[in-house]
Amino acid sequence: MRIAIIGAGNVGTALAVLFQAAGHQLSGIASQSAASAALAAQRVNAAYDTDPLAFTRQAEVVFLTTPDRVVAEVCERIASQNGFSAGAIVAHTSGAHSSDILASASLNGAYPLSFHPLQTFANPDAGIQNLPGSFITVEGHEEALPIARQLVEDLGCKPLEIPTASKPLYHAAACIACNYLTTLLEEALRVMEAAGVRREDGLPALYPLIEGTLNNIKRVGPTRALTGPIARGDASTVKIHLSALERKLPEVIPLYKVLGLATVDLATVKGTLCEPERQKLLEYLGGDV
Repeated sequence: MRIAIIGAGNVGTALAVLFQAAGHQLSGIASQSAASAALAAQRVNAAYDTDPLAFTRQAEVVFLTTPDRVVAEVCERIASQNGFSAGAIVAHTSGAHSSDILASASLNGAYPLSFHPLQTFANPDAGIQNLPGSFITVEGHEEALPIARQLVEDLGCKPLEIPTASKPLYHAAACIACNYLTTLLEEALRVMEAAGVRREDGLPALYPLIEGTLNNIKRVGPTRALTGPIARGDASTVKIHLSALERKLPEVIPLYKVLGLATVDLATVKGTLCEPERQKLLEYLGGDV
């Protein structure tokens, strides 16, 4: 298919490379920055421009890979100039927004689609390497979905279809799993530093534990994979943690307690906590006893 990429950031560049490798033809890459457009286009030997209309009318699929805050605006600007061909698919890659923000494309007879790779794109090369095998979440006009499924397959990915109204909750889940995990590990490294472990040694030391945990979750799910003092009902260890944090990093205590309370609930579901242990943990973590 003829595909236009509007927005030459990490996601747009990675998709351009992967779609071309899958045998699709790039009608061109447009970006507000000529330098960014040129850099991305150079990787796939495609035309580039700062004006999306240079490519959108010729494309069967238009990907708007701009920052989320301007996706609707860019779509409206193109549609107002009859920039989409009738029957074309207009897709964005935002996780938080549904296909509804592309409603203006319908004025040209095009079909809106949300096409969100459930993967992180730290840079184009990381995206190119990480995306194959990942899930891509799609929702949008019923006429767009069969081609969306084919594009997902062409990228070596798996489709995940959700209702349009569920997009914000879906993206919240993705942020918890990806962004908040990153923040959580940064906090763990801060606590390791407070324990006297050099930062450059902290992550290599923790990584086998992280990897083992993820492997266990993949194999048996998060509930059965839960281990540690709360899963064992070892309230005295939790009390020791809180005392040590109070002396060294008191600002970490609210995070520890919030996660601890959620872990108490998970351990309760797992069935490894008896009621006296659960009550003692709730007392130390500031939950409802």
